[in-house]
Amino acid sequence: MTKRPLCFLCFLMVLGLGIMNFAGIPLLGGNPLPVTVQDWIEAHPGSVICGEVEQYENTEFSQSVYLKKTYLIYQSKKFSIENVRVFLKKEEDLKPGMKILVKGTLKRVEEPSNPGGFDSQHYYACRHIYYFMKNAVVRKKTESYSGYRQQLFKVKEKCRQILTESAGEDAPLFCAMVLGDKQDLDPEMRMRYQLAGIVHILAISGLHISILGMGLYNLLKKIGLGIWPAGIFSLGVMLQYGIMTGGSISTMRAVTMFLIAMGARITGRIYDMMTALSVTAMMILLESPAYLLDSGFLLSFGCVLGIGVAAEKICALAGAEKKWTKALVSSIALQLVTLPVMLKFFGEVSLAGFFLNLLVLPSVGFVLMGGMAALLLGIFSISAAKLVILPARGLLLFYEYLCSLAGKLRWSTWIGGEPEIWQILVYYVFLITVLFMGQYIKEPMRREQEAGMKSELSSRDKRIPGKIQRKLRTVRVAAGALMITGILILGFHPAGDLKGTC
Repeated sequence: MTKRPLCFLCFLMVLGLGIMNFAGIPLLGGNPLPVTVQDWIEAHPGSVICGEVEQYENTEFSQSVYLKKTYLIYQSKKFSIENVRVFLKKEEDLKPGMKILVKGTLKRVEEPSNPGGFDSQHYYACRHIYYFMKNAVVRKKTESYSGYRQQLFKVKEKCRQILTESAGEDAPLFCAMVLGDKQDLDPEMRMRYQLAGIVHILAISGLHISILGMGLYNLLKKIGLGIWPAGIFSLGVMLQYGIMTGGSISTMRAVTMFLIAMGARITGRIYDMMTALSVTAMMILLESPAYLLDSGFLLSFGCVLGIGVAAEKICALAGAEKKWTKALVSSIALQLVTLPVMLKFFGEVSLAGFFLNLLVLPSVGFVLMGGMAALLLGIFSISAAKLVILPARGLLLFYEYLCSLAGKLRWSTWIGGEPEIWQILVYYVFLITVLFMGQYIKEPMRREQEAGMKSELSSRDKRIPGKIQRKLRTVRVAAGALMITGILILGFHPAGDLKGTC
């Protein structure tokens, strides 16, 4: 930690925000309006707001518009309410960057109605959205708009059209994976992927950014561009890609880490994943501290920690040396890191995902490349796009079979319930202890074993490997016992904790 000061600073920041939350200082930032204005909104069903169109989408029942720099007009005064999601009665010809005057029913984003339900208030507060406006009607709109953002929108719509024509019924899956667009994704399909433990492949993540960004960089290098031109062009393209795909938390994390990695390569510096992860986390939390309690933030960063930190140490501790054993143990390590988060927010975790990810993760890159190839060829020929995307569609059919198989297994999902904070803390203490075992015990033992195997000075030296093996078994048994105990603690719920409501 001392060799990585930014990691230590990030740890202090997270710790400080956590202490503030437990002390009763909310991370959400609260309601941005005065109490008198809130009371007025409750008493008057019709309100007038003005804001700038950030993005919009057509849902099944209405047109949804996200406004930024929004203010409420109340008794000839203006009150800032930051961002608002507006549901229009009828579809309007809008463009990003337009300023519009809207009248409708303004309501505070509601808290979850049932314990353990989706907390939409916290979700939208992370994004500085505190109010919805429903049954809205556009009264005025400006002619001016952002040409740059409109072009990005047109590019995305063109890409969606190409995928729809070339991928057929699989188009919603490709749109989710390639464009980050899930509006046409069947909820039942999403649920099947979630129960199988592979829903993460439908989000823009580090895998997508690394394949596309590094692929573009290497291609530019091969055609003769130098490190600086290729790197800067790749940086620019991936930044625009992140904006175009919606800027979800996983996309923000992946794009920012890619920018840091490419910046290190351009300047000839060494890229350190943990430092890049810490800088990215601090940037996001400075912009919105409420993300610390957001499931997307915790899972996105937890997956990187699981693969980049925990996997190596647990593989060393388990003695996993072959590729397939390393892949299996790495999948388990990722699940161990994110297990408390999954239980806290969803109350269940997919056991089938431990094994299905071994089959899915090595091949998901081919699906992504198939979708990208279809986009490029679709500009010139939809028939060529249909042909090139066929292997990727075959893999999606295989994924669908895996999801169906997981759904038929009784043991595929563990419903552990929502753990308390103390249970989560105890679990992570056990997990960190196991990681220290892998870091500070396994490696010295391996070096000692190699020295003992090479030594032929005495019979006493030849007995060293046997002693080391016994020590290794003891350490492995202790580590396994710690993790089993931690999992049991997470799933422990006294009978008095089970409460029902009518």
